[in-house]
Amino acid sequence: MTTASRAPRAFITGIGVLTAIGTGLPAFRNGLRANRSPVVRINRFDPSAFRSQVAAQIDDFEPLDHMDPKAARALDRFSQFGLVTGRMAMADAGLVPGAPGSPARDRVGIFLGSALGGIAFAEAQHEQYLARGLRGVSPTLALAVFGGAAPANLGIALDVRGPILSTANSCASGAVAIGEALGAIRSGEVDAAVAGGVECPLSPLAFGAFDLIRALSHGRNADPGQAARPMDADRDGFVMGEGATLLVIESEASVRARGVTPYAELLGYAATSDAHHMVQPRPDGSEAGRAASLALADARVAPAEVDWVSAHASSTPIGDIAEARALAMALGDRAGSVPVSATKAMTGHPLGATGAIEAAMAALAIRDGWVPGSCNLVGPEPELTALLPNVLPVGRDARVERVLSTSFGFGGLNAALVLGAPPA
Repeated sequence: MTTASRAPRAFITGIGVLTAIGTGLPAFRNGLRANRSPVVRINRFDPSAFRSQVAAQIDDFEPLDHMDPKAARALDRFSQFGLVTGRMAMADAGLVPGAPGSPARDRVGIFLGSALGGIAFAEAQHEQYLARGLRGVSPTLALAVFGGAAPANLGIALDVRGPILSTANSCASGAVAIGEALGAIRSGEVDAAVAGGVECPLSPLAFGAFDLIRALSHGRNADPGQAARPMDADRDGFVMGEGATLLVIESEASVRARGVTPYAELLGYAATSDAHHMVQPRPDGSEAGRAASLALADARVAPAEVDWVSAHASSTPIGDIAEARALAMALGDRAGSVPVSATKAMTGHPLGATGAIEAAMAALAIRDGWVPGSCNLVGPEPELTALLPNVLPVGRDARVERVLSTSFGFGGLNAALVLGAPPA
């Protein structure tokens, strides 16, 4: 089965990325190729009271390198990340809304996902309230805590006037935002969109909440670089991370009018719900698998045509095996040979941003002909190996024309994206 034309089709033309392995595309690409984990003992706060004490921090982000002091003071880290990656993506795409040949300002939308929004800033302001009362609280608090703060601030900075949508679908938020942008382009609601995810969750209460439910890795606090072990038999939970990625997605008409070369085509999207449990995925992976199957059907891509899978693989004991079952279900015979990468040892798990980060990886894989490996994959468990025998421990050159990318979140929220090589 081949991909049929759509009117309009949607193409990724710009990428803005902030992760623990690199700020900006060149550093991000180099970090992926290094195949090393950036996870460290947390130094944002004292983690000694927690079972887990490690995270994938972004330590090289200086707001004043990217914005003027007034903007830096007005925006919390969540909105700063959104502003910076949005501007990076627009610059990478060379898109100037309202310029000749580019979409009008009211034809550009913003679709941004986040699991926790400005929670870290709110937590810090609560400490100020306890210490000094209401006069100690920043007047920007009310404008910073909600999930729509980052896309709203980005919309103001870019002066784009199309729809803004904030998605809060747990760890599937970024993928859902990209899927919604695809729908808006297909329906003709917008000609271009800035879409993806942003997450800044490293504060004691937010981190502690996940530690409390024993979701986080805790067995390698003394060896942080080995803590995240997606799909490895010795995994013991996910490693929380910061991160942000926004993509510029344009209609075919916009791409042609501007004469730009896309990274990839965004072919398909689907989402489902496990309707099973708030923390544990459905063990058989059936609804996660159905999301992948529906996304492939939406893309009009047969399982046999998938060249690479970018797995969610958060490094939790039950999550990774449920995903392996889901992928085996969706891919059928192709599951026995398709290359699979589980990359969260290199980025940590930035919750709602992860689907967008991995969509950027997929777009780069298509453009560059290289797929990343699965850092810290030492010994996969037998059942997982039986289901997905070709999980890549290290990156390699590969011809990539069709990619399946999966994202799953607490509450049983499943999403899948399919990306493809753009036509010559």
